[in-house]
Amino acid sequence: MSTALLPTPTAAAATTQLLTENWLRNVFSTELYAVHGHDGLAVDGNHDLMPDIAVAPVAPGSESHPVLVIEIADSTLAHDTGEKAALYAAAGIRDYWVIDVIERRLHLFRDPQPDANAKYGSSYTRSCVLQPTALIAPLVAEIHLVQVIDLLS
Repeated sequence: MSTALLPTPTAAAATTQLLTENWLRNVFSTELYAVHGHDGLAVDGNHDLMPDIAVAPVAPGSESHPVLVIEIADSTLAHDTGEKAALYAAAGIRDYWVIDVIERRLHLFRDPQPDANAKYGSSYTRSCVLQPTALIAPLVAEIHLVQVIDLLS
């Protein structure tokens, strides 16, 4: 694990983190999934990928590979949508969200595929930017829609 100091989140990022975690805990059954906040769920053993939020299965014997990873970006947007997106694609994360608290929108990345031209050998085949009024749901819980604005402070 890296010993570098992490930037202190702004009040907006901290509130967005709390709102998003609370919403996810209402969406996902605690018998089936755990919502991990900054408490640390390593996604890829080759890199220090410690997402702001990760939702992972809790079934005995199941791999704890996250079904959803979310980064909260206030000063890290370029890194989260660039380097981290490439790393998460290479790790096989099917559903990756970056909540941009400054511009008040959500960057959505889905469907990682091998890509010989990508930095880590994989890239997302679907990506888009959702505005505050857009509706979004996790891939594994498609009936649980939320408006992007409801995840922002």
